[in-house]
Amino acid sequence: MNKKITSYLTLCILSALHSSAIAAQSGEQVIEEEIETIEVRGIRGSLTQALNTKRFEDSVMDSISAEDIGKFPDKNIGDALQRVPGVTVTRGYSEVDGVTIRGTAPQHSLVLLNGQNVASVGWFDLAKFNRSFNFEMLSAEQVSGLDVYKSVEADINEGAMGGTVNLKTRKPLDMAANTIFASAENGYSELAKEWSPSISGLYSWKNDNENFGVLVAHSVEKQRVVRETLRTFGPAGPKDADTLGNIPIAPGAMSSILFDEARQRDSSQITLQYVATEQLDFSLDYNKFVLDNNHINTALYAIPALNGVYDGEKSIVNDKGVTTRATSIPKLNDANHVPLFNNTMLRTPKMEMDVVNFTVDYAGDTWELHTVVGQSTAKSRGMQTSTWWGNLKDKSKTGVTFDIAGPLELIPTDPTYVNDHSQLQLYNEFSLLNNVRDNEINYYQADLSFDLDLGIFTMLETGVKYQEQMFSAQKDLFDGGNNTGPLLINAMSEGLTLADFNGGHVSGLHSKEGRSGSLTSFAIMDKSLWDYALANKQSKVVSEAFSIEEEITAAYVKGTFSGDAFRGNIGLRVVDTNVLSKGTADGGPAQQTESYANILPSVNLVADLKDDLLFRFAAGSTVSRPDYDQVKMAASVQSELKTATVGNPDVKPYKSDQYDVGLEWYFNASSLIGGTVFHKNISDYIYQTDAREAFSGCGENCLVTRYRNVSTAEVTGVELQYQQAFDNGFGLQVNYTYTDSSVISPAGKEEMLDKVSKNSANISGYYENEIFSTRLAFNVRDEWQEGTDAIAQSYQQLDASFVWHATDNIDVSVEAVNILNEALVIKRPESGFTSQVDEFGARYFVGASIRF
Repeated sequence: MNKKITSYLTLCILSALHSSAIAAQSGEQVIEEEIETIEVRGIRGSLTQALNTKRFEDSVMDSISAEDIGKFPDKNIGDALQRVPGVTVTRGYSEVDGVTIRGTAPQHSLVLLNGQNVASVGWFDLAKFNRSFNFEMLSAEQVSGLDVYKSVEADINEGAMGGTVNLKTRKPLDMAANTIFASAENGYSELAKEWSPSISGLYSWKNDNENFGVLVAHSVEKQRVVRETLRTFGPAGPKDADTLGNIPIAPGAMSSILFDEARQRDSSQITLQYVATEQLDFSLDYNKFVLDNNHINTALYAIPALNGVYDGEKSIVNDKGVTTRATSIPKLNDANHVPLFNNTMLRTPKMEMDVVNFTVDYAGDTWELHTVVGQSTAKSRGMQTSTWWGNLKDKSKTGVTFDIAGPLELIPTDPTYVNDHSQLQLYNEFSLLNNVRDNEINYYQADLSFDLDLGIFTMLETGVKYQEQMFSAQKDLFDGGNNTGPLLINAMSEGLTLADFNGGHVSGLHSKEGRSGSLTSFAIMDKSLWDYALANKQSKVVSEAFSIEEEITAAYVKGTFSGDAFRGNIGLRVVDTNVLSKGTADGGPAQQTESYANILPSVNLVADLKDDLLFRFAAGSTVSRPDYDQVKMAASVQSELKTATVGNPDVKPYKSDQYDVGLEWYFNASSLIGGTVFHKNISDYIYQTDAREAFSGCGENCLVTRYRNVSTAEVTGVELQYQQAFDNGFGLQVNYTYTDSSVISPAGKEEMLDKVSKNSANISGYYENEIFSTRLAFNVRDEWQEGTDAIAQSYQQLDASFVWHATDNIDVSVEAVNILNEALVIKRPESGFTSQVDEFGARYFVGASIRF
């Protein structure tokens, strides 16, 4: 009902506006820019500029500003975003790789670069294919600032339930002629115990007439990334423990994992600007981002029931009936398995993103035209191999004792076994494949705005955008099409052991959360396995190939209004989406088409209760398109079991009607006390469900597992923020967000939304003068849902930075990230055991920069 009322009111107002637009084009009123000129520099300058942007924006938004080149406030764009009220982040490999905005998962937020969609792909072979943007790709060096839009505006691309993040790069005509910036930095990883260098440079030129400019920039960041993990796999199952030999209710597997990565991130930018006349200007932007993250993932796996039996007399069962401590005794038979083994994966993923935009702007006397033609592409190529190594000759050494009550404990029966390369023989698996992923977006956009003198309305904006998007993925198998195929068989016949690829040992793992002796040391391999694998690779077999093509056409109209003590906008965006999903079904090629349209009204209102006190109200509707995994054309049918698992191209987008009410008190130019209440009603929520239906190749009464729009969700929250710059050089930023989220599962159970914390907060304090500046930043969030029945425990992080202004042109800096070496801990409270513990370690950086 609320959505219908909002849509009706919006349509009525905009119809009246449109009928008067042509006559109003001849009006002579020119809207003057209200944003104040801010010239304070340093940390205070960045915060003041960001606050100023927020104050004069009609929509609900927050901003982050880099007041000078190389002055972005955090090492990573994602780290900076976590300081914004209502934003929390996800970390996979030390750096932020996704953001959660106002109670929605990362794939429900939209990231734009200079106002345009950015193609993105991931590299992890076990991850789902979603629309989440990978923030690990971007360097902070070329970003001049970013805006986080939390309310809906008709002229901003649809696709975000949580919020839209717009990253802004620098322009040559906005900078002084012959601006030069260069920096060098060395970073130290506490876990890797290694230094990694980074360099960056920028040059910006413009002619004497200041109507033509060129900017070029490039940065190279190297980093050794190490993650230490203890974890369990899967929920507890499958039956009660009593006597020797029974498989108890317990996770199917446990492991001690060392992820060791050599990462290099390259970022390049070329921008040309030309002002042909006072009315006409052109801009060409090209950005390229490359991420190489070659790594070795060594996992000591304990699968107690894999050719092993539980010692029932020594098992401990908790009050939930789950075995949390037990010993697995190897079976001394001829089976080709052992309970404890080494699984090493070598990967060489490389991701590339290219973004090119050509923009033309024309300004008439009372109207402006803005056009953009652009393309964004992303691709990922990742060769990988996975091998299993164990002692099949003396299986008595392969037993293991586990304790998962927390902290996690995995203790080998014979510690020399996992540390002796010669005892670890190749068996069971030798895979070799290439993960291929591509994403391409082509877009064409035209926006027209007219100055108005029509009552309270001062401007009418309208525009259209056509976008073509393609995502495809496949696996190219070079192991004979099977990880237990010819590559493995031939290698086993040679009697290979880990000694043939000896990479030494690791020790001292899990120092923060693990227990003594808990697989903290073991043998590892080196990268020479690649030479063997590539020399013996089999003919290519393509597997799991699919593609999704989307044609998206959007049109909008937006009216901007203002009065003596109020301002805002009201708009309507209409979007038509056509989807073509290609893949396989019934063992052969298949495809399916789907289309849907969405009408998305919005209104944003700002009222000046006093000169420094603002009231905000916003309401709007938006959508978030399904993940690629959810709409891909694929089916796996087991006719004898009458089951099928399929993709579902019929799935529609999530829909959200959302509302904001807030107060903001700007008690001076660089200070704020504010609060916002927000609410989202989410419909067409997507779940993976089972249902009996007729399915080709399976029969009339097949149990079909597929994604469906079956549920609803609600998010209600409060954002509070305080920011003040004191006269003595000190300053403080504090914000707190409360988020209450719930979704009804297909089983009728109320659950929290995934990756959403109920409480999160940030505190940043700084001091600066003409000689130096320093900042201490603390971020904390409480527990959140991390997949089915898993709860991540509260997480906190402390970061610090110090900059010495050695001269007017030279800065020397020291930074520290995750000083407390906080571990990420995930538990399964319904089963009473710890699921996962990740340690990333602290990182330290020493650098110098020069600018003139």
